[in-house]
Amino acid sequence: MSKRRHHPSEPTPGAPDGRDSTIDEATADGVTGPDASGDDEAAAFDGPERETDIPRAADETAASSVEEVLRRERDEAQEKWLRALAEMDNLRKRARREVADVRRFAQADALRGFLDILDNLERALQSNGNAADTGAPDPLRAGIELTRQKFRSVLQEQGVTAIEALGLHLDPLVHEAVGQLPREGSEPGTIIEVAQAGYRLGELVLRPARVIICA
Repeated sequence: MSKRRHHPSEPTPGAPDGRDSTIDEATADGVTGPDASGDDEAAAFDGPERETDIPRAADETAASSVEEVLRRERDEAQEKWLRALAEMDNLRKRARREVADVRRFAQADALRGFLDILDNLERALQSNGNAADTGAPDPLRAGIELTRQKFRSVLQEQGVTAIEALGLHLDPLVHEAVGQLPREGSEPGTIIEVAQAGYRLGELVLRPARVIICA
């Protein structure tokens, strides 16, 4: 028996209305044409990009926070460093000032002993001057005068100066009143006599001037 060939114009058995079963199978599988595949590809590319936006923003926020923390720590460290430098500078200045004060007080203590010697030399000159003047040279007086001048020169080289007193108003910081007397033409509180000269070393008073003021 001879087999009949299928003509292309004839419908495929089992395919109603003459449609190709291959097309029906493709439609059933969800393939609707070129536009559908293009949309799927666009969605496939757009989806991951939108998903990476959130992690990227989070990374930028975290980096900004870390940068702010580091900047604040840097500023705090710099402030502490500057404060430490200022404290060290103040410490050095205070140490130098204390050393200078110790040296000055030690020098003042040593110079006060010379003041007593100078006082004794001046008393010796005064007592010798009160004696009768015979007109002859007095080697003793000349020797005492030279010694007194030498003491004064040494004290001046060390920075010792006499405190002014006569004719001034009493200053309790540098003057010590040991008595008062009435005197015409002088205001009360004015120094009219100096019982013992006073001296100072710079601004440091070695010994106040002992004075008599007008009553």
